Amino acid sequence: MLLEMKRIPVTVDSYPFITAVNVCKLKEHGYAEDEYFMRGTANIYEEDGSVSYAGAPYTTRLIVRRPVDLDAFSGNVVVEILNASAHFDIDRDWILTWKHIVRHGDIYIGISSKGQVVDALKRFDPERYAPINWANPTPERDAPLNNDFDYMPQYELGLFWDMIVDLAKALRRDDPMNPIAGYGKNWLYLAGWSQSGSYIARILNSFAYKPENCADGPLFDGYFNTGSGANSKPMNSYIGGGRMIPGTKPTGSILCSREPLIAVNTESENRRTFWYGDFDEPECRFRTWQIPCSSHDTEYSLLKYYDGLEEDLERAGVVLSWEGYIGEPMNTPYEPIFCAALQALFNWVREGIPAPHAPKIKTRMTYEPTDRTGALVANEKDAFGNALGGIRYPTADCPTAVYQSYSDREDGGVQMMFGQCAPFSPEMLVNLYGDLDNYRRLCEESTDRAVAGGFILPEDRDDMVDAVCAIAAKRGLR
Repeated sequence: MLLEMKRIPVTVDSYPFITAVNVCKLKEHGYAEDEYFMRGTANIYEEDGSVSYAGAPYTTRLIVRRPVDLDAFSGNVVVEILNASAHFDIDRDWILTWKHIVRHGDIYIGISSKGQVVDALKRFDPERYAPINWANPTPERDAPLNNDFDYMPQYELGLFWDMIVDLAKALRRDDPMNPIAGYGKNWLYLAGWSQSGSYIARILNSFAYKPENCADGPLFDGYFNTGSGANSKPMNSYIGGGRMIPGTKPTGSILCSREPLIAVNTESENRRTFWYGDFDEPECRFRTWQIPCSSHDTEYSLLKYYDGLEEDLERAGVVLSWEGYIGEPMNTPYEPIFCAALQALFNWVREGIPAPHAPKIKTRMTYEPTDRTGALVANEKDAFGNALGGIRYPTADCPTAVYQSYSDREDGGVQMMFGQCAPFSPEMLVNLYGDLDNYRRLCEESTDRAVAGGFILPEDRDDMVDAVCAIAAKRGLR
């Protein structure tokens, strides 16, 4: 039960963790950022849907980024389940799509999704975040045999399900419990990156279609599952989940939603997430978009975006780095593809225009580990060693490096999610492309094909070309 929605004042010395005000120059875009504490009670559920504990108190936080001018609001509200895998709030879908969100007039809401972020919040600002509460109401239970993303007995994951259901319902109402009351009719889209994608699967499989949650219309109008698969998050912290075991045989995945759902994956997830295919059925409206020459984390999404937030991260005890040492950190400019996917979702929901079908990355079964990640599936590769198939864009069509979806560490280990690039020599670039002007022409042709296919938006066309040409110039093409 939602009991209170409280806006927390912002001052020079007290402001939200991972604020985007300066990083994204929100004021210049006519946007404001607010933080709310959402307080209420939640039930703890078992896998069969039964309630094992009723009415546990909680207080979590929301980040709301909205156009100041109510007339500029598009009607779209993107609710992101903030990723908690690194034990701090990661607004990755915002990072990937914010440029489109602010130029389009959409509202963005990020909601903390797990108690594991509480310690970082309170290290960052103990006074501001003192009310945040994800306390486990029954800590006497035995720990799970297979810990799911670093089980911590003081926090209870299971609080989240009632939180998100209550938030979705509140966002449809025009009352004080709605942090965007006054903006008028809206369409709600639930987004989740990586681990948070499994929350989307759980919501669809266990909560979205309960009669009390969809009697007046859908809980959410569309779903944006990114960097993730089809597995459902455990209902509570004591149901062992564990991580994917390297060397296991992959199976086809299906995630069904009555509302449109687009899943966007990089090569990192492609090792073990094999979507069965696209669907246009009343009970399953689904698209899979797969991006070759990419990895889960990139130089922009995990490092450069946070330029200017280093002191805040340090206060929270967060250290971000690329763990590799061979070549360069993955620097694929794939953000425009995520922007196009989000717009395709809007069009599907509001206009009834089905999202484009995209080719899958080409793969083959090997039955033996194909690389140091232990994957049993290999990507089909071109003459350079880069993946074939998937959504084609300049990085894949006009490569200036070999792109590996994981990184080799100096200690002999593997960073599974942050890839590396082995740049071509300047001499090889000249042999392949001649000069930078010709390279730009080829990149324009590749980008225009992607625009024609609906995989890059026309407004992102020049930025995509400029980004890949800048990388080529840095690697020695003149």
